[in-house]
Amino acid sequence: MTTSTQTNLIGGAWVDASEMTRFVTRDPATGEALEEYGASSAVDVDAAVDAARLAFPTWCREPAPSRGRLLHRVAQELEAVKDELARTMTLEMGKVLAESLGEVDATIASCRFMAGEGLRALGEVLPSASANRTILTVREPVGVVACITPWNFPIALAAYKIFAALVSGNCVVWKPAPNTSGSALLFTQALLRAGTPAGVVNLLSGGEIDAGRRLSTHPGVDAVAFTGSTAVGIKIAEACARTLTPVSLELGGKNAIIVLEDADLALAASGIMQSAFATSGQRCTAASRVIVQRSVREPLLAELLRRTEQLKLGHGTDAAVNLGPLATSVQLDRVAALVSAAVRAGAEVLTGGSRLALPDYPNGSFYAPTLLGDVRATDTIAQTEVFGPVVAVIDVDDYGQAVAANNSTDYGLSSAIYTQSLHYAHRAATDLQSGVVYVNSGTSAAESGVPFGGMRLSGNGHREVSTHAFDVMTELKSVYMSF
Repeated sequence: MTTSTQTNLIGGAWVDASEMTRFVTRDPATGEALEEYGASSAVDVDAAVDAARLAFPTWCREPAPSRGRLLHRVAQELEAVKDELARTMTLEMGKVLAESLGEVDATIASCRFMAGEGLRALGEVLPSASANRTILTVREPVGVVACITPWNFPIALAAYKIFAALVSGNCVVWKPAPNTSGSALLFTQALLRAGTPAGVVNLLSGGEIDAGRRLSTHPGVDAVAFTGSTAVGIKIAEACARTLTPVSLELGGKNAIIVLEDADLALAASGIMQSAFATSGQRCTAASRVIVQRSVREPLLAELLRRTEQLKLGHGTDAAVNLGPLATSVQLDRVAALVSAAVRAGAEVLTGGSRLALPDYPNGSFYAPTLLGDVRATDTIAQTEVFGPVVAVIDVDDYGQAVAANNSTDYGLSSAIYTQSLHYAHRAATDLQSGVVYVNSGTSAAESGVPFGGMRLSGNGHREVSTHAFDVMTELKSVYMSF
């Protein structure tokens, strides 16, 4: 283990956290310590917000095409460190290297998309009811945006927020998850090498709970963009409501894949495997429920069992491995407890259902990929976000029951349906209460430029990854010009 110093970026300078508190990142496959960092406090938050406010008057007047060109350079810098960044993510949070590389690719794609928006920051010209008057609308940056992001996609989820904030003329204070601090450091260094001016992006390494609370309630913050648990998101929304600070929340999900009797079962099985077990199920869009019509239950389960039992678990840097560890021992304990409770409630373990001590990685946070049968749509395991490699299989008689089961949770992020019926495909697009609906594809196949976000407890109505992100990052001004 090594010790990293000066891992906070404040006002263009790399500095130490103000207090002596330290934290250690660990490889979840081995349990071994990776790096020691300083933990930011509320004092560091104040300094970062002050730096961002100082930089804002100049940055907001930088022409939008120039801000877009900066993001084009950022994309080039990320390309240059793609392999190092992906490997660091895998070491810190465990997912397989191919997925980490894919995350860097998605980040670069988002960067290039938002760079293009520097040339398309369009307003409107509206007709006036009065003679000799022109009416315009323009978008102006809100000021300082606080970005608070999780560990499961340590750079992509941050990038969706940061790039939209920068191209629209805002300054950023970013608090990443502590256990992926190395990934955040590499990403921020790429922003600096691309020429991001001092104070425009500020990084707070690690940080205790009070640092996150201070950032989300800071009077110098003009908007908050958060991805994480629904419970924390609600607390942030309550805090922001007191000052009417705009907040974008991308929260949890209890996503389902519906398989109707006319579906291509091989295609459905592929979509389920990818959606359920990629990132070891630690995605807000992970498919933790499969809702299957009874007439095709057995052949679908046979195919899923065959594929699940072929998965190879191990260290994410091993190219032969399909499934890495859970990100932390705490997450492992939570998943194990939820599965145990489901079995006590009557669920049948079809495969998996246990912790794994792999011969080469006895101290790793591994959990066997798990399929649970005899699950009712109202069971706790079918209602609670697991955030692990666990799928609850729910049997239904027809399309109507499938939709009712899908919509029975408090969440509404991503849903999918497999069918060859144009009739049911179009009905599902309307009937499934989710912010994202896929037909004949899994629940985790979003693309840059397309609005992403959820309904109900999966979000607060805002969308990311697209121009709709500007609804939080900018103020819409109407200008009346009489002549």
